[in-house]
Amino acid sequence: MEIEVKGHSGCQIDVVREDGQLYVYKSSRDPKYLARLALQAEKQHRAALPELQHIRVPKVHAIDRIDGMVSVKMDYVYSKNFVEFFEQAGFEQVGYLVDALIMYLEREIKDSPLAVVPRSVVTDKFADVRDKTLANKSFEGDGEIEEIMDASQRVFDALSDMLIPVGTCHGDLTFSNILFNGNNYYLIDFLDSFIESPLLDIVKLRQDTAWLWSQLMYVHPCDTIRLRIAFGKIDAELDNYFASRYEWYGRYYRPLQLMNFLRILQYAHEPAVIDYLKQAINEQLKEF
Repeated sequence: MEIEVKGHSGCQIDVVREDGQLYVYKSSRDPKYLARLALQAEKQHRAALPELQHIRVPKVHAIDRIDGMVSVKMDYVYSKNFVEFFEQAGFEQVGYLVDALIMYLEREIKDSPLAVVPRSVVTDKFADVRDKTLANKSFEGDGEIEEIMDASQRVFDALSDMLIPVGTCHGDLTFSNILFNGNNYYLIDFLDSFIESPLLDIVKLRQDTAWLWSQLMYVHPCDTIRLRIAFGKIDAELDNYFASRYEWYGRYYRPLQLMNFLRILQYAHEPAVIDYLKQAINEQLKEF
């Protein structure tokens, strides 16, 4: 049995039954994506090795590079998506999720010694993001985008070298990349990050809990009020937890969250998404 599923980033995703078991095959023939897909699969494979209560990572069984194609075979997980989970979850289940996420992030922090990240890493990344944003035809003649770029430039110019944990992160830890199976949570779609830091995973989580990104991207009807309540509870608990324990979180979360949204903006084309991103970025710029 083989089921083709629509994937992201130009990938094809097939669900295949082999010897009575279901597996996911994620593959691409896009020359610009082959190396990245292989790196993502290797990152997922490493993440699946340690065991952690409630947090799971689908096992990667094979990474094949054949005839201009990369194909990754991994376990299939029976699960709910984040909307299905939150529309049924009570506060107790939401609390289990928060505890599991904090436990996962704390393990990342333990595996990531504090290191100095030169400000040039951030300013160079912003220079690249700015060039790509201004070259995006959707923003041609858009004075507001130019104002956003100028204001962001001032934020990053004022940034100093950062002392933050560096070593391990998922890279795209949003609710759309978590599969929900009871009180077990499966992390998928690992991604390389311009700084491999647990702080970037907190940034991506709060992209959802504080800024409702995955809810915006969800195309089907859903209980938006219930999701906002759940996300608000999670966001407050994550923010309070890390702010009370780590100085680096309080100092560097805001500029890295700004960078995170700017990196999304550079590829935006849909008017509704562009309007959302402008509003979110402008709100963040007011905090500096």
